[in-house]
Amino acid sequence: MTLTIQEVAVRAVDAPLDPPLRNSLNVIPRAPLVIAEVRTREGVAGNAYVFPYTPAALGPTAALVRNIGASLAGRALAPATLWAELHNAYRILGTEGLVQIALSCLDMAMWDALGRAAGQPLCRLLGSEPRPLPVYASLRGWGAAMLAEEAGQAVAALGARAVKFKLGQARLEDDLDTVRAVRGAVGDGVEILVDYNQGLTRPEAERRGLALQTLDIRWLEEPLPVDDDAGLAALRQALRVPVQGGENWWGPKGMARALEAGAVDLCMPDAMKIGGVTGWQQAAAIAAAKRVPMSSHIFVEASAQLLPATPTAHWLEHLDVAGPLLRTPLEVKDGMALVPERGGIGLDWDAGALARWRADV
Repeated sequence: MTLTIQEVAVRAVDAPLDPPLRNSLNVIPRAPLVIAEVRTREGVAGNAYVFPYTPAALGPTAALVRNIGASLAGRALAPATLWAELHNAYRILGTEGLVQIALSCLDMAMWDALGRAAGQPLCRLLGSEPRPLPVYASLRGWGAAMLAEEAGQAVAALGARAVKFKLGQARLEDDLDTVRAVRGAVGDGVEILVDYNQGLTRPEAERRGLALQTLDIRWLEEPLPVDDDAGLAALRQALRVPVQGGENWWGPKGMARALEAGAVDLCMPDAMKIGGVTGWQQAAAIAAAKRVPMSSHIFVEASAQLLPATPTAHWLEHLDVAGPLLRTPLEVKDGMALVPERGGIGLDWDAGALARWRADV
């Protein structure tokens, strides 16, 4: 059955993050989310959300989703076709930043509608089967004491087989002490992953990477700015610990550029920035051609549907920003995310929570 888009409804929420996300640059205390609902003439609706990080971007993101979505009325629900058309239509303005975020939100909502119409989880529409996915706990704290406590709690609660946390303190020794403290809390059987959020210079990235790899970390994430492909490629040659990156690539072209330059050993696109479901599929094909292990970045519900259809699937990052707004958050048991069998992405919003944290934009 062909579905026809009738309208796109947009709402926004600004909910607290408890605990807040902390890194060397800032503290993120809230989760401003834009939710798009694609409604069809046939009575099927699909929805998705994006996370523009700061309340200042909530209104502009919602406006873009609303205005671009209005142009889809009367069109057949064909997300891959519309993805290509919209990216061409906004080529002159540019399809990075908030434009890409808006396009990704609409793309994911359209795919969700297709899954709901078929009564199948999204991963089945993409040709795969729901399967348990290994998760790593993405920690929110900062500093040795806070992260050690949080890491121990995450391993106990989720059965997580790996933990990731932010580094970037002024002194290298403080970063090393943080890794040692977390190791003491989780034991030797849990992998440790570290993230610098693009915060180091080239010489400092090499100095810290050489020191950290002696502590058996399993990846070094975003040690340099995301567009410094040459620096990242040189750093890879100097270290034996794998360099991870990708959450800040804009679209499959950004990923292709970085992989061609040899900037990373591992990749972790972000569903919101890579282009939604359609962009992710293109990215997964690029990673498969290069045989690069591919993990996810936040958006746990969509990522749990996308990774089963990813040939080089690696880890699901468990950093759940929408869970408090859902009636049934993604379930994790014994360190594995359990992909829901509900239609589409599997989002099941709590109407009361959405009303409580509604933002008028």
